[in-house]
Amino acid sequence: MTHRSRWVSAGLAIIVILGIGYGWRTAHYNSHFLSDTQIGGIQVGGQTADQAAQTLKTKLSNQTYTVEEHSKALAHFTSREAGVKAYSETQLKQMIAKQNSYSWPVHAINASADDQRLSASAMDNSDLTVLADRITQMAGTNRSATHNAKLVYKGHKFTIQKPVYGTEVSQASVKAALIKAIENHQSTINLADAYVKPTVLANSKALVSAKDHAEKLSKNRITYRITNHSIRVPSEAIASWLTTKNGKLATSNAKIEQYLIKLSHQYGTIHKTRHFKAHDGKTVKVPAGLYGWSIKVTSETPLLSKAILAGKPVTRTPVIQGTGYHKDGSDLGSTYIEVSKPEQHMWVHKNGKIIISTAVVTGKPVSGTTPSGVWDVWSKQRNAVLRGKNDDGSNYASPVKYWMPIDNTGVGIHDSPWQPRYGGDWYLTHGSHGCVNTPPSVVGKVYAAVPLHTAVVIY
Repeated sequence: MTHRSRWVSAGLAIIVILGIGYGWRTAHYNSHFLSDTQIGGIQVGGQTADQAAQTLKTKLSNQTYTVEEHSKALAHFTSREAGVKAYSETQLKQMIAKQNSYSWPVHAINASADDQRLSASAMDNSDLTVLADRITQMAGTNRSATHNAKLVYKGHKFTIQKPVYGTEVSQASVKAALIKAIENHQSTINLADAYVKPTVLANSKALVSAKDHAEKLSKNRITYRITNHSIRVPSEAIASWLTTKNGKLATSNAKIEQYLIKLSHQYGTIHKTRHFKAHDGKTVKVPAGLYGWSIKVTSETPLLSKAILAGKPVTRTPVIQGTGYHKDGSDLGSTYIEVSKPEQHMWVHKNGKIIISTAVVTGKPVSGTTPSGVWDVWSKQRNAVLRGKNDDGSNYASPVKYWMPIDNTGVGIHDSPWQPRYGGDWYLTHGSHGCVNTPPSVVGKVYAAVPLHTAVVIY
């Protein structure tokens, strides 16, 4: 054999040996982790699934974490409290099966670790939620709020207000920060990573589009018809109500409510003192009572908001609550009851004419004084029993054939067969407990003449 042949034979032998070694190591890594493998920062290189499971269980059970803010520790917790679970042997075998065992030489030469992150699936969700709750409470509530970028109307123009980055935290934001830190095997967690972040920024395309749309909506014509008045909602007011929520165009319902409350006070009648023209033509000042109407602000607010965002011209009557609303602007209408305490007399006005005129007995001063005001026949009952207390504290139960309550304290109009006389100054010594005592021969006619919600003016 020549010298050259001997070298060739030796080379082939080395190749065979290396091939056998490479094959053996490749087969080895079919059941073992590659040499530089870490899981959640824990070295498991060269270990079988069973060995790695034990390593992870031991290491993870002793892992501690610190939550800090401004370099001060806020909370400490263990991996056990966070619900961190070591992967099962089956899961680890699946990880080994996915690795490229033929690449073991690269992993043997390079020092960079093949780090398998602990995924959220390796953590117990309920444990994480409890932990996040605890840390959120420890963080406290005295924190600056985070606000999205939004549309504002100021100085007669729309502008986009930049977002506000606050220090507030939520259970969800803390939980997300915990998961991220544990996944990346960080033992120290900065609470700032859990601050709630704005979800809408100033350069949002939706926000820029909303600004252009708001300028058009503010110029829309919205008109209210209230009694015999026509009121156009000012464009400036509409503009000031437009804003954005999570980047989408919306209205400030609080500002709309303020406008409607003002409108209701201006045109409504429920709390207003009236200058009433009495039967004799004289004007009498009468305080407010139950009779009257106002705008039902809670119902009208969403309807006005909807009309604003629709962007179409509209004329509407607001939602009204109470009694006495008339499209022609009149208040009491042409049918009402008038009671004069000084004259001890009652007049029933029907369709503009007095159809009943009768003496009555009102409440005995001072304890039983009949309340002045504009009231409402809110119920009509036959054969009722009126109950209450006499001046001496004893109870009374008085049956009546006709009962028409008018206020919210038990005052009403009814027959009073126990009264021997009506009118004059009889009420000063024999007055009622506040009701308008009406002669039995007349009260049936009154009952038949007036419908429910007829106004009763007492002065």
